[in-house]
Amino acid sequence: MDNIKLKVCGMKFLYNMKKVAQLKPDYMGFIFYEKSRRYMADTLTPEDLKGIPKRTKKVGVFVDASLEEVERQATTYQLDLLQLHGNESPEYCAALKEKGFLLIKVFSIGEDAFDFEPMKAYKPHVKYFLFDTKGKQPGGNGTTFDWSMLRKYDQEVPFFLSGGVGMENIDQLKALKYYNIHAVDVNSRFEIEPGLKDIDKLKAFIEAGNGKQETVRGRPADSIRETGNRKTGNRNEYKYKYKKR
Repeated sequence: MDNIKLKVCGMKFLYNMKKVAQLKPDYMGFIFYEKSRRYMADTLTPEDLKGIPKRTKKVGVFVDASLEEVERQATTYQLDLLQLHGNESPEYCAALKEKGFLLIKVFSIGEDAFDFEPMKAYKPHVKYFLFDTKGKQPGGNGTTFDWSMLRKYDQEVPFFLSGGVGMENIDQLKALKYYNIHAVDVNSRFEIEPGLKDIDKLKAFIEAGNGKQETVRGRPADSIRETGNRKTGNRNEYKYKYKKR
């Protein structure tokens, strides 16, 4: 998609994480928000994340956590960037930047008109913005906002685009190449269950984005959903690899 990078968010299980890493995404997201169904600190250890190739940056996702908690987890898991998905203030972001952390600040867009003006106070402190769809949960809701609203964004800070991104959005994503879009952030549309990514769907998305695969009604023509054992179709035989430790 013309140099638009890829972030796969909501990683939770070791074996699945390794399979996703083999696809060489630019970023992988790990959620440290305990109320999330994709909370990963109970299933992945700092040692597990050390196995991720350096080409893939590790992003820690936090929601209104204390500065001490964010710093502790970022250091323990050796995170490359911190994604702030709550109501964190510009002063909060400044404090983390002063400690040397690279930040992605999230702004959620709903059906009503969005005011981009308050974002200006964050610009000196963040490396990227991320635009997501406003929903019941802070992320991972699987719905898409009206991307035409981004025409009103001044494009000064590069951004990640999230919120219900799937195969059906490929053409729309390619049309955004004239915006200052840094990466697309995929999650729930590529899952078998929360935190368990469908490798075949991710492969198809990457290939379609690179123009290597035709799509039919928003789906890859030869996509096979990885929901179970390839030979028996028994989902449980596939899922055992991700059993919570």
